[in-house]
Amino acid sequence: MIKANAKSHTTGKMVAYFTEDRCYALVCCRSREENFVTMGPCKDGKQHYIERFPDQLRTLYSGRCGYLYRLESTDGLRRGKGHSWESETDVPVSQCEVVDDVYAEILKEEQLGNIVIHRYSEIDPAEQRQAANSIKKHMEAESEEMKRFYAEHFSALWD
Repeated sequence: MIKANAKSHTTGKMVAYFTEDRCYALVCCRSREENFVTMGPCKDGKQHYIERFPDQLRTLYSGRCGYLYRLESTDGLRRGKGHSWESETDVPVSQCEVVDDVYAEILKEEQLGNIVIHRYSEIDPAEQRQAANSIKKHMEAESEEMKRFYAEHFSALWD
């Protein structure tokens, strides 16, 4: 059962989230405290993951176990943004895929051409600095967990 325990980005109500996009589902296999997903679809129709600190993908996902759930149907679910669905009630699942190492699985998806990864070392240094300093500038509005996360992964990158 997937519990409706996440806040909807559109209504603000508590919902259960779902996606048809396996790559996006994989990057959602993260700690709730690490609410840092730097991925989205681009004009080529593929998900693009952008690292905002060195080895971000490996740091967040290497060795992490995850679970991908499948539903019988999307009946009763509300279409969200992109490939997402949401439900204000708990939703039963029909299948569960255990992913032993989410990082390794994301790299497999990259090899299959289903995701484009923009590694930190490939990003223009000016863009790297701008992203890090923007996080620093807006950090006070974040939860204590995210402040710790940002300090751990970004403080060395700040001007």
